[in-house]
Amino acid sequence: MPFETPPLVPADVAVPDRLETDAFVVRPLTIEDAEMDYEAVTTSRERLRGTFGPADAWPEPDLTLGQNRIDLAWHQKEHQRRDAFTYAVVDPDETVELGCVYVQPTRVDGYDAAVYYWTSATAFTRGLDAAIEEAVREWVETDWPFESVAYPGRDLAWVDFPPATDGT
Repeated sequence: MPFETPPLVPADVAVPDRLETDAFVVRPLTIEDAEMDYEAVTTSRERLRGTFGPADAWPEPDLTLGQNRIDLAWHQKEHQRRDAFTYAVVDPDETVELGCVYVQPTRVDGYDAAVYYWTSATAFTRGLDAAIEEAVREWVETDWPFESVAYPGRDLAWVDFPPATDGT
């Protein structure tokens, strides 16, 4: 390995694999999801701005399917290494992506992890935004081994939870 990062969840602790509801499923995002994810991201671009911080420009207007595949491969590798965990929120048939959930390490004192999430334009149209948020928060609280989880940009102002890319 070219670098070492500590696991977010110790090897002897199970990582939640799936959350199922009548309206959607939350399961690990993989490189096989690249086309579905790309569709959700590019058709929801304006909804996604600021997901990872107020100055974050993701998704860039020139994002390509190839670049998206690379991103998803990296997320899949992080999951394997237990560094961070990215999940797709998909419809029950797993044919339409409704959003993503990111369970990430944080450098902010007082928190074991940070959770970021977004919902697609399709999720919004279907009226699923609130249900996805509620289910994800309950899932993180009950199924993950963290005592204190931050939801930057949602429960915490960005000024109190600077994005990891801010150089601090």
